[in-house]
Amino acid sequence: MKRWKLIPVLIFVISISVIWGVFEKLQSYDEPQEAIFAIEEDLVLIPGYKLNNKALFFFIKDGNSLGSTYVNEGFFGWKTDMLAWSSMAIDRDYERLSGYKGHGDYLIYGLIRHGHEREIRVGESEARILDLAMLPPNEVEKNQLEGLYLWYFESETPISGVEIKLLDKYTGEELDSLQVE
Repeated sequence: MKRWKLIPVLIFVISISVIWGVFEKLQSYDEPQEAIFAIEEDLVLIPGYKLNNKALFFFIKDGNSLGSTYVNEGFFGWKTDMLAWSSMAIDRDYERLSGYKGHGDYLIYGLIRHGHEREIRVGESEARILDLAMLPPNEVEKNQLEGLYLWYFESETPISGVEIKLLDKYTGEELDSLQVE
């Protein structure tokens, strides 16, 4: 008699599992870019990295916002976390560090000019610098990204109270600095 009582519970658990699996599969994608574009189609993606089951992408939204997102690979495919963005400087000067952005407490990033001649230090660590010339030329021109580089620093501990320094790569001269709030 007890076995007959377990059958409805077992059917319920299996049904919920199948529904959950179908729902997860519908929200997962074969490639990380597909997961991002499923949320927001009109982005210019700037790949940061793709390691193991995690990818970091930066993006230009509407030609005047710079943002970032993480994409994680699960059992059913790639799913994106939240998209975070904020306005870019209208003049696109970027000779200094002002205007850096953050994604949570563990990632900071921004735009600079002359990235091939610069080094950015966050505390004692060096930030990564990506040349935006890697983007399609029409996107660079359309979004006024000529001569710009994206820098970013990611940490396993919260980034706060740390000094960011912009240095001349060849002379070591400090060109700018600021504190991360």
